[in-house]
Amino acid sequence: AGFANWQAGWSEPKKSWCCTKMGRGCMPKPPPDPFNCAVDFMTWGTTWSAAKKAWCCQHAGRGCQQPPAPPAPPVPHPAPPVR
Repeated sequence: AGFANWQAGWSEPKKSWCCTKMGRGCMPKPPPDPFNCAVDFMTWGTTWSAAKKAWCCQHAGRGCQQPPAPPAPPVPHPAPPVR
């Protein structure tokens, strides 16, 4: 397959070789992290913005609010009388 269809038409070894040797067929790099979740982590609860807390919780597992308490167990109903 030609370069126009490299993502679907090339094997992984060909993509790797062409990327390394020719600079073509390289997978796009992921976008940069919008937040550095290590910065101010010790004080995240008071220093991080809501957006940083949400992003870091979802992507890095850091800065997550405490999960809500589990629901109370159901109240048992008394057994019907035996006749």
